[in-house]
Amino acid sequence: MKEIRFTTAADRALQRMQPKRKAAILDKLAAYARGAPVDIKKMQGKPYFRIRVGSDRVIIDDKGNVVMVIDAGPRGSIYKE
Repeated sequence: MKEIRFTTAADRALQRMQPKRKAAILDKLAAYARGAPVDIKKMQGKPYFRIRVGSDRVIIDDKGNVVMVIDAGPRGSIYKE
């Protein structure tokens, strides 16, 4: 199983979310860390991947044994820099 780590921005975004949305994101990340199939795609122009969790997206950097969560949030605003 892979280790999951969060950046400060991702941790802050998760703390502001509603409990159900936060739990769904954490469950999906745990499933990915276990190796279960999830809706994941490579992002264009960036070295990151995105995981779809309902209407939310989680941006991750998979570094082998460590999954670094870069950011999480609603689909419409998560890709804006």
